[in-house]
Amino acid sequence: MTINYIYISDIIQARRMDPIFFRYGTSQFGQKYKLESIGSCIIDVQSGIGAGKGDQASESNGIVQIRPTNIDKDGFLVFERNIYVPIEANMPSLKKNDVLFNNTNSQELVGKTAIFRGNEPYRFSNHITRIRVNKDKILPEYLWLILNLYQRKSIFYSICTNWNNQSGVGNELLKSIKIPRPILEEQKGIVNIYTKAQEAKQAKDEEAQSLLDNIDPFLLEVLDIASNQQHEKKSIFSTTISNLIGQRLDVSSYKEHFEMLSNKYPNRKLSSLVEIDPAIKFVGFNDDTTISFIPMECIDEKYGEISERREISISQIKGYTKFEEEDLLWAKITPCMQNAKSAIARNLKNGIGCGSTEYYVIRPKIEDLLIDYVYLILRHSEVLKAAQGSFGGSAGQQRVSSQYMKSIVIPFPSKDIQQSIVDVVKERKQRAKQLQIEGLEMLENAKQEIEKLILGL
Repeated sequence: MTINYIYISDIIQARRMDPIFFRYGTSQFGQKYKLESIGSCIIDVQSGIGAGKGDQASESNGIVQIRPTNIDKDGFLVFERNIYVPIEANMPSLKKNDVLFNNTNSQELVGKTAIFRGNEPYRFSNHITRIRVNKDKILPEYLWLILNLYQRKSIFYSICTNWNNQSGVGNELLKSIKIPRPILEEQKGIVNIYTKAQEAKQAKDEEAQSLLDNIDPFLLEVLDIASNQQHEKKSIFSTTISNLIGQRLDVSSYKEHFEMLSNKYPNRKLSSLVEIDPAIKFVGFNDDTTISFIPMECIDEKYGEISERREISISQIKGYTKFEEEDLLWAKITPCMQNAKSAIARNLKNGIGCGSTEYYVIRPKIEDLLIDYVYLILRHSEVLKAAQGSFGGSAGQQRVSSQYMKSIVIPFPSKDIQQSIVDVVKERKQRAKQLQIEGLEMLENAKQEIEKLILGL
């Protein structure tokens, strides 16, 4: 049985008496440094204003509104999928060194915190609280570290208020939370530990990204493909009748575009080398047999791999795309196609699987073709760019047609050459992953060192 002793003054200040609130008290952080309330160390705290779809703007005539999705798990701002609001909207704005606290989210994410380093007066949503510190007492970087430390140690998880599947920490509660406050020089030392680790991680991340970015140029070079092809757009074009016999007139298939034409190896139409959406029947399996389920979100677009293998029974697969071990899954719909959502189906439960209806399933139909080689060609940025020009369908639901896929021309070197190309790319990807792992370990070690310093361990 655990007994926690709580001061009456703490109950009065927090205006709470529930045991869960005090389960993860901040007293553990006061062994080395004196605890002071956040409110005594800051000059301003303000939550933002919400913006529904009707209140939003486009990138061309708006300004970024920072939301919880703009803060990653390490407390850094990411601007991959932004929401914009009108520049003239009457909303509080940001300036450099503002601390951004995620006040409302699912319970385990409340409290993740970032620092705004930009110079533009970005806006922020009602789920973000802007904190401006008294720099005579506390560094914004130090407060950022402490708030993220509290988030990892479940402080906010235990004290937040819960309602309608959401949890939150209001401004008054936030100001009442006590944090350890060493002198400014010690704060700088603590911040420097993290800054050095973060800079080392960033260097490794950049090296890893460089390895990945150089895969496409490497393919063009090793296959002797000209990178300066002219991309023509013609309103009138010509093709032979033989190209149309037995096929529908898919205009995109005949437009001029970049092609992976090798000056060194024979070039073949993709349709002569692979089956696209081969007929697949799961024969010899019972309805309760468990197989792999790979929806689109389970494919990592950065490395082009299956990041998660879920499971489903055969009795539940109606309506999904079927595939087998070693099949290539290639996203055909926007924006997944442009984002290179493709992967080879490997390590499938019982050797079979199903997933999104927006996959093309691609399988070699000759022994001299490696699926890993086809995968590299079809993930090339120029191939994806050309495929984007072939989109058909309604806005937001545009897809690459099967006719266009069949018309793609790719170099066809010997199997040994294909394997050597695949091996080089695999080695680069493995090295990139190792660099990222090393960077994450540096950052994690810095977090642990800082935690020990603050706790006096």
